[in-house]
Amino acid sequence: MLLLVATLCAQTLFSQTKVPGKKWTAWSAKPALAWQDAFVTGNGKHGTMLTGNPGEERIICVHEELFIRAWDRHKVAVANISGLLPRVRTLADLGKFDLAASLSTDEARRQLTAMGAPQAWSISPHPAFDLNVKTESTGPIAAYRRELNMETGEAKSHWEDKNGAVEQSVFSSRANDVNVIRIIGLKGKKLNISLGLNETPGRKGEVAGLDLNNVFSSVSSSAEPGWLKYHASYSQDTGGYDGLARVTITGGEMSVVDNHLQIKNASQILIVMRITPLEYGSTSQEIPVRNELSALSPNYQELLMPHAKLHGEMFRRVVLDLGAGAQWLSTSTEKMLADAHTKGITPLFLEQMHAMGRYLLISSSGKYPPPLQGIWGGSWNPAWIGGFVMDSNVNLAISAISTGDLEECAESYFGYVERLLPAWRLNARNYLGCRGFLVPHYSDPEKGYLNHFGDGFPWMYWPGGAGWNLMPFYEHGMLYGNRNFLQKRVLPLYLEMAAFYEDYLTKEKDGFYHISPGISPENATPGSNTTLCKDATFDAAIAREVFDHLLKMGSMFNLDKTDMDKWKHYRDNIVPYRINADGALAEWIPAQYADEYAHRHNSHMYPIFPGTEFLQADADKYLLQGAKVALAKRFKSDTESAHGLIHLALMAARLHDEEKVAANLNRFAQRNYVYTGLSTSHNPNHAIYNLDSSLSLQRLLADMLVFSQPGRIELLPAYSSNLPDGKLSGVRIHGGHKLDLQWIAGKLQSAIIYAGANETCTFLYKGKEKKIQLMAGKIYIFNSMFQLTSK
Repeated sequence: MLLLVATLCAQTLFSQTKVPGKKWTAWSAKPALAWQDAFVTGNGKHGTMLTGNPGEERIICVHEELFIRAWDRHKVAVANISGLLPRVRTLADLGKFDLAASLSTDEARRQLTAMGAPQAWSISPHPAFDLNVKTESTGPIAAYRRELNMETGEAKSHWEDKNGAVEQSVFSSRANDVNVIRIIGLKGKKLNISLGLNETPGRKGEVAGLDLNNVFSSVSSSAEPGWLKYHASYSQDTGGYDGLARVTITGGEMSVVDNHLQIKNASQILIVMRITPLEYGSTSQEIPVRNELSALSPNYQELLMPHAKLHGEMFRRVVLDLGAGAQWLSTSTEKMLADAHTKGITPLFLEQMHAMGRYLLISSSGKYPPPLQGIWGGSWNPAWIGGFVMDSNVNLAISAISTGDLEECAESYFGYVERLLPAWRLNARNYLGCRGFLVPHYSDPEKGYLNHFGDGFPWMYWPGGAGWNLMPFYEHGMLYGNRNFLQKRVLPLYLEMAAFYEDYLTKEKDGFYHISPGISPENATPGSNTTLCKDATFDAAIAREVFDHLLKMGSMFNLDKTDMDKWKHYRDNIVPYRINADGALAEWIPAQYADEYAHRHNSHMYPIFPGTEFLQADADKYLLQGAKVALAKRFKSDTESAHGLIHLALMAARLHDEEKVAANLNRFAQRNYVYTGLSTSHNPNHAIYNLDSSLSLQRLLADMLVFSQPGRIELLPAYSSNLPDGKLSGVRIHGGHKLDLQWIAGKLQSAIIYAGANETCTFLYKGKEKKIQLMAGKIYIFNSMFQLTSK
C-alpha cells in the first residue's frame, strides 16, 4: 500500500474550508413581527434580535448573564438529607418508589424553604431591554428586505419610501464585546429618528414562582447628548445591570426629548452599546464603560472587520456544501421552508440549517454553553424557564463542539462545568453522603446547587447525570488527540466519579453492583408516578462507561495496576443489561417493569449515542440487536419534540439505519419547527422557541457522513443515496485528524485525511477496510474506489 505524501507546515496542517464564491446570507422579504422570527446576532455574551415593521424597528438586546433569580445569588441552597438514603434505598428495593420519592423530596423542600429557597425553579433568563428605532417615512414603504450574513455575523434590514432608503446593520462584536448598530440613509434619504432604550414588553404574570411586576427594585432609562443609558436592580437578588450606548451621527443634529434622543436630518447614525451585569445592582460601571466606548472607532467598517475576521474564521472551519449556493441568493427563508414543508428535506434546507446551527453555536457560546433558547429571547416567561437542562438539552446543544472544530465553544462548556464542580461536590455530599459529583437537572449557572426537584422528578437520585455531562470532556480530548487535556482536565474528573460510584453502588447477593435509587430521564417507572427507580439502564450504562474510560486513560498514562484492577472489577460487575420480551433493550433492568415506548427520551440507548459501548469491536451483538429493536419501537411511536427527533436520528445513524435517519429529517423539515429567522421551536407549528434541534442537527449530519472512534474511522455509515450530493470539509475525527469528504448518490467520491498525529488507523467503507499508518502533518486521499492515492 502506497502512502502519500506531502508534509505540511504546522500552520497549514488542516484544509481551509471556505467555499469560493459562496454566499452565506439568508434573507426574507417580510419583517419579523414576532420576536421568534428575528434574525439574531451574538458574540457569546451580547446579542440582538432585529424585529418590527419598517420605521418602527425594535432591536431586542440580550446578555447571557441576565437572570431573574428566585433568591439571592450568594445563598448556598442545598438540603442535607443524606441520612435518608438507607431508608429511601430500602423502599426503592421494595418497589415503593412513590413513597421513597415523597419521603426525600418533602424533607429537602422543607429544609430549602427554611433557608429562603422554596422554589423548584431558581433562575429564568430575560431580555435586557429594547432599542426602539422610530424613523420618519413618507408615502408607501417598498423594497423591504432583512438578511443575516452567517459568515460575518451581521444582520440587516432595508426599506424604501419616496424620499429614499434606510438600511440598518447590526452585529455583536467578538473583538470589542459590544452590540453595534448602524442606520444609514441611502438614495438621498435624510434620517429623522427617535432612539430610546425601553423595557422589553410583557413583564407580567409569574416566573419561577415570582410576581414579574416586582422582580426589580428599580429600573431607569435616560438620555443625554450622544448617550443612552439604562439601569436595573433586582429585588430578590443583590445584582442588576447597566446598559450604555454611545450614539454618533453624521450630519444633522441631535437633541434630548424625555428619555430619548431625537435626531434630525442625519445621513448616518452609529450606536455602540454594552450591557454590563452587576453583582450588586446598587453600583454602576457607567464611567469605565463610557471611557471604553468613547475610545472605539466611529467608523462602522473599522468596528466590523476585526469581528468578522474572528467570527468568520470559526464559522468556515467546517463547511457542508450541498450545491445550493446559488439558491441562497434567489430563495427567501419563507420559500425555502415552504418547499421543505411540502417536499421534505431539500439541499437548501439542509445546507442552511447546518450553517445556521454552526452560527447559533458560535454566537451563543460565551461564559456559558447555550441553554434552551441560546442567549436570545423576547419573553419574560420562557418555557421551562429557558434553562440549562442537563438531561439531553445541553448535551445535544453542545454535541458538535468538538467534531465541528469549535474549541472556543468547547471551552465555554468546560469552563462552565469546572466552575460548578464545588457545588456538584456539595450536592453529592449533602444529598447522598458520597464523594464525587451530583449534577442538578436545572440550576443557577453560576452556582450549580441542586434545588430543582419534586415527587415526580426527584433529581437528587440521578447518579448518571454527572457521567453524562462529563463525557464531552473525554470525547473532546480523544477527538483532538490532546493527551495533556486528557491527563490534566479529564482524568481528575473521572477519578472523582469513580470515588462516587465506590460510595454509591451496592453489591447484592447476585454478585453484581446495583444502582438504587436512580432515574431514567424523564420516564415514570411503570406502576408509579415518579421517575425514581432501581437499576435504570441509563444509570448502569453511565457507571460502566466511567470505569471503562478510566481504564483507557489508565493505559494511556500508565496508572497504578491496583487501581486499574479495581476499575475493571467494577466495570465488569455492574448489573447486566436486560433484553425484554419484545427483543428490545429494556429501559429498566428489573424484569417486572414493562417498557413505555411512546416517550421522547431515548436515554437508555446511551451505549449507542452519545456513548459507544455497543459499537465497540468486541461488543455483545445480542445487546446491539436489542438496541436496534428498542430504537425501532421508539421510532414507530414518533415524537413531537424536535430535539427528540434529532436525538433518535443520531442513534439511528450509528446503527447504520439510513431509513430512520432520513425519515426523522423529513419529519423535522415538514412539521414547521423552523422560524423564518432560521431558529427553531420545540414543538411543531412554531410552538416554544428552542434551539436544541438546530444546534444538534450539525452533529447528526456529520455522524451520517463519518463515524469515528479511536483508531477506527467509518466513511458514509448512514447517508442515504436519496439525500443530496455534496462535500463536508474540515470535520474533526478521533486522533487529532481532520477530514474532507465528497460523495455522489450516497457513494464515496473522495476522502482526504489531514493527519494530526502518528497512529495506525483503520478506515472502513461499505464493508471494506484499509489500515493506514498515519504520520502527523501528512495528507492521505481515498478515491471513489476506496483506494489510497497520493496528492
